[in-house]
Amino acid sequence: MPIDLRTLHKLDFSAAPAPVAGERVLVLVRLCEGAQRPDYLAARAEISHDLFSAEIPVEQLQRLEEDPAVQSVELSRRLPPID
Repeated sequence: MPIDLRTLHKLDFSAAPAPVAGERVLVLVRLCEGAQRPDYLAARAEISHDLFSAEIPVEQLQRLEEDPAVQSVELSRRLPPID
């Protein structure tokens, strides 16, 4: 069953196209103060102690929504090429 992104309150997807079931998406994850990165997430890039990027299956967005360690999630978007 497809995920209704509007039900995920921690997710900011306003600048990214809606993902499709089965797709992998790049997300920026901000942790709550003092929280440790969840074991089920592998950081793609560490930005700071509480902010990192990760590539996940779109179906894992619901798990991030329910995780008390996660403050917010933002779907990454591709930047236009510079000519």
